[in-house]
Amino acid sequence: MIISCPSCSTRYDMPASRFAAEGTLIKCAACGHSWLEGQAIEIHTAPATQLPVTIEPGFEPDHEIRRLVEATREAQEVFAARRRARLRRLSGWMSLAAAVAAPVIFAALAPGTVVSLAPASIAVYRAIGWEVNIYGLDLRRIETQHMVVDGTRVLAIRGEIANISGSEKKIPWLRFGLKSGTDAEVYNWTLDSAAWPLRPGEVTSFVTRVASPPEDAANIEIRFAHAHEIGTRSAP
Repeated sequence: MIISCPSCSTRYDMPASRFAAEGTLIKCAACGHSWLEGQAIEIHTAPATQLPVTIEPGFEPDHEIRRLVEATREAQEVFAARRRARLRRLSGWMSLAAAVAAPVIFAALAPGTVVSLAPASIAVYRAIGWEVNIYGLDLRRIETQHMVVDGTRVLAIRGEIANISGSEKKIPWLRFGLKSGTDAEVYNWTLDSAAWPLRPGEVTSFVTRVASPPEDAANIEIRFAHAHEIGTRSAP
């Protein structure tokens, strides 16, 4: 039996009877390296046994393959049809949601247009605390002044009207309302500003005075007058 030192590759011819089955400690005479050498074990390989293959009568491999391919194709078609149906249902729900949301979005983005088309809708906007400017005009720089003229108390109110739209605007009458501390209106009057139509970005001023305003008047409300309010005045 030929063995070789794992360290220096020195070869030795030794009888197999010297080796135990569990291994024998060998020391190389050339380099002094020691290692465990085992007895060679012969491995006998049993011949392969062929299992019998039973083929049922009428079995055709090509036919079975075609059947499996056809079943796979049908399953894919069913899956695709169901997927298309789900997408159609989803598209329908999305269209419905868009149809429902479109008026709400339009009402939020263009309140002036909505009110001009449906004047009653202004009450809805006011109910949610949203003041809609349908005139394209802005009241600004409002100032009040209390004075006494010949022993009579006089309330003077002045301010500006600005055209904040992109087109020329006529100025409607202004309505002034004096309110008590409980927000009840105690006096009101209207004013024609007598100004020409304002071009975009143009500003005009107004001033109005009322003699002997009610004693309990605490707040002032100024807005553009409605048609039925023009020229009206309540007694103080």
